[in-house]
Amino acid sequence: MRKILLALIFAATAVTGAVGSDSPASWQELRTLVDRAPSIAAVEAFEPAAQGPIIVTFFASWCPPCTDEFRHLNSLAASGEYGDAQIIAVNLFEDFGGVKNPQRMVRFIDRTAPQFPLLKGSEDIREAFGNIDRIPTVVVYGRSGDEVWRFVHERNAEKTHATEADLVEALGKARAR
Repeated sequence: MRKILLALIFAATAVTGAVGSDSPASWQELRTLVDRAPSIAAVEAFEPAAQGPIIVTFFASWCPPCTDEFRHLNSLAASGEYGDAQIIAVNLFEDFGGVKNPQRMVRFIDRTAPQFPLLKGSEDIREAFGNIDRIPTVVVYGRSGDEVWRFVHERNAEKTHATEADLVEALGKARAR
């Protein structure tokens, strides 16, 4: 009887693990959702470089760490050293707390001068990227399309955003995969 019970528990765990897996989706699986997202602002069209790494950051205009992170992303983009990488920013939680303020986004764009496309996020995008519930969150995908690095700003954490050094290290991993 004990062996049967253990076998049933093992089987249930295996099925639940396979169905309820939290394994990250590949970039290829996510690309369609991102392609359909409306543009907020774009220095250039979103055209991922062939076989290059992808950096996706999730932000809101009211988020102070997001402003700091954009400074690092702009520096990385301007360096030219990572020209095979594509950076895109997806806006989530913009109307957090029911506050709609389009001028806030205009001020954010003026203040941060992003050197990469900004897209309007959706619930589908939020869920597909692993139920994003904190910003900033940054996900880096390698050449193969697999997720290689993720930063999530945790509440009350000392580290509030990904830095250029973090991103350079992640791109090193991304180029290898």
